[in-house]
Amino acid sequence: MYDVVIIGAGVSGSASARELSRYKVNACVIEKTEDVCSGTSKANSGIVHAGFDAPEGSLMAKLNVEGNLMMEELSKELDFPFKKNGSLVICLSEEDMPKLKELYDRGIRNGVKELKILNKEEVLELEPNITDDVYAALYAPTGGIVCPFGLNIALAENANTNGIEFRFNTEAQDIEKIDGGFIIKTNQGDIKT
Repeated sequence: MYDVVIIGAGVSGSASARELSRYKVNACVIEKTEDVCSGTSKANSGIVHAGFDAPEGSLMAKLNVEGNLMMEELSKELDFPFKKNGSLVICLSEEDMPKLKELYDRGIRNGVKELKILNKEEVLELEPNITDDVYAALYAPTGGIVCPFGLNIALAENANTNGIEFRFNTEAQDIEKIDGGFIIKTNQGDIKT
């Protein structure tokens, strides 16, 4: 019997398991495939968003900014590759400037640090391979990239090392509420919480 069962060993499930592993809790992660990062997480673009694009005040905006700030330290702690290479959103004409300014303003309200609007010369100096037709760009130096597999595996390994059990090839098929907990029906038998 477990205190907590997490369904899915993608990046969210593995990160949740890692966080739970800090406490005295009997927890398990069940995953329907043969390994971590086999579902949606494997198709992740690997972009660590700065947070300027998410709607102001949204949970996504909050998590983008907070997650971005955590990523460098987390990559060092768990030894997975992360690069803070910044991101650019370009516009090709003066008519597009209000949309670029809107992204900038939203990013500032969301708490994104170091945002700048660059003119054509500044953009080409920063990234000479961008089209000469660029008019301006929003530059977010805090944007970065991460290997989704490396991140997911590192989170899961750390959770497992700290006592969280992982059960692979175990698909959740139904959840039934019982007195004092739940029964998770899987293709490998019932799991109780």
